[in-house]
Amino acid sequence: MPSSPSDFWIKVPNPFWGVETVGFSVRYPSQPETPGLPDIPFFVEGDAQSLASLEQPLRLFPQRDRYVDCDGLGEAYSWTDPIKLTDEVTVMAFRDRSLEQTAPDPRRALLNRLSNQLVLLAFPFLRDCVRVAGLRLSSQISVKIGSESMAEIDLSLPLTDIVAGNGPRALLSL
Repeated sequence: MPSSPSDFWIKVPNPFWGVETVGFSVRYPSQPETPGLPDIPFFVEGDAQSLASLEQPLRLFPQRDRYVDCDGLGEAYSWTDPIKLTDEVTVMAFRDRSLEQTAPDPRRALLNRLSNQLVLLAFPFLRDCVRVAGLRLSSQISVKIGSESMAEIDLSLPLTDIVAGNGPRALLSL
């Protein structure tokens, strides 16, 4: 899909411990201001064997409320079911839930909305890999951010800056 100059993307190569062939990317499409964020697609790509191992853990993401206190600050989001496009590509989407609270506290809703708009969406995905799927991630996470109108920015962060702890399950052992 062609991107417009105001689109930007995030790429996270090989975030899984011991696996260099799997990564994911997120594209933020340009859009007019709306009350809610549209679903934002995540493309998980890699070799067929590793993606087959990742299929079951990703199926847990839409049920994250069973594993994570979704009432906490910055937790007002969900995931769509993953869809396998090919043996080497799976897509799922981040869904903003900040404006859908049943008895909304306006301050909390605003903070959740800001969190969903300002936090790089790679971080909730990585946190849920650990918290929901129990996956072990690399100790250093490389994040690349760019667009057609700006130079690529390459960040390297310790995993502890993204999520407390790490999962016990190596992708290679699934």
